[in-house]
Amino acid sequence: MTAALLATLAVLAWPSGNATTTPSEGVRLVGPGRPRRRLLERVVLGLRLRPGISRAAPWVADFAEVVAVGLAAGLDLGSATVASARSPGVAEQAPWLHARLRRSVDQGLPASACLEPPDTAPPAERRDLTLLAAAWRLAEEAGAAASEVTAAAADAVRARRAADERAAVLAAGPRASMWLLTSLPLGGPVAGALVGVGPDRLFGTAAGLACAVAGLLFTASGWCWSRTLLARARRPGRTSGGPSWSR
Repeated sequence: MTAALLATLAVLAWPSGNATTTPSEGVRLVGPGRPRRRLLERVVLGLRLRPGISRAAPWVADFAEVVAVGLAAGLDLGSATVASARSPGVAEQAPWLHARLRRSVDQGLPASACLEPPDTAPPAERRDLTLLAAAWRLAEEAGAAASEVTAAAADAVRARRAADERAAVLAAGPRASMWLLTSLPLGGPVAGALVGVGPDRLFGTAAGLACAVAGLLFTASGWCWSRTLLARARRPGRTSGGPSWSR
């Protein structure tokens, strides 16, 4: 049973199919192994999605796009934001937004000062709102075209979400390998029990106990090292375009 489970995980984690890379699309999986890779992505991403990456719909981009349409139609920024906050998708994802924007319009406050999300908002949503608020401050303080900077902020939000999701998908394979290689030594006592070798026979001697302690230490060290390598690989590059590991 244990061997069958490990074999199944190995099949899921094994690279399959070919990949083609384009500057605009990143990595796109093709070939006969794509369904298996999709299954791996669902299993790994569903359980181990990196904190800060939200699976929720990017309502901030939808909200900004509707605001940009309203501004292009001749509305002022306050009226456009209030109208956009009433749209069903935005109202469902951010029920707090419409009332706050309505009060800001009545009190004559800038719209950029009303985008502070609640404390329960995920980090990705907070970053999106911070970007949109910066775009509106640019329009309010520097006189930039509000419709253009709002549309640009919506495009930037979608591009960043897409980049985060691509990075999470590409990290799914190494992350699955981490779990598989970690489970092998930890599954040793279970495999021994299945063949009739109990923990007292495995670790009953000083040598066996020393090997168990050393194995746990090496497993923990390998896990931490792998997490560090994966974090470095996913670190954003420098603004100059150089690789992140050169910092």
